This record gives sequence, structure tokens and C-alpha cells, in this order.
Amino acid sequence: MITIISKIELEAPDNLKYTDYGYTEDQAVINQINEDFDATLGAFLGENRTKLELGEVLISSFFNNVSFVYEARTQVTTVEGLGLSEITEITQL
Repeated sequence: MITIISKIELEAPDNLKYTDYGYTEDQAVINQINEDFDATLGAFLGENRTKLELGEVLISSFFNNVSFVYEARTQVTTVEGLGLSEITEITQL
């Protein structure tokens, strides 16, 4: 299965921007990307869910020290016409 790699960054003070960055079929690359996401932005979202909903914490506070993160969870059957490059090594990110 082909998996789209998305780049997630802060677009405005409280809005996230998701950009399709590339794709991969390599399960090791997918796992590494998602483990990194889960340990960073995923953990932040989990730990601050209620505070984010109440406006006590802003998503921008996560991005004070991090410019962007990647996520690889969207599976597709083809990338034809998307103009994406294949990512075969985590170092290509």
C-alpha cells in the first residue's frame, strides 16, 4: 500500500497546515515517521487535549521549538497526478 507523507506546520497562530510532502511503500520509513510524530506532536495533543479545547493552551506553543513534523497515515492506491516524490530513506525528509 502507498502511504502519503504529510508535513505539518503552524500556518497561523492557531492553525495547522498539512502539506503532502511525498510518499512511501517502505514500512520501516512509515513506522519511523509515525513514531517520531507520536513522540512529539501526538504526545503534545494527547497531553493537552482538554486545555487546547478550552483555549488554555495554544497549538502554537508546541511550534515554539519545532518548525514542523511529519506524519504518514494516509493510504492510497495511486499517487499518479499528485506530483509527489518517493521517499525511500528517512534521511530524505
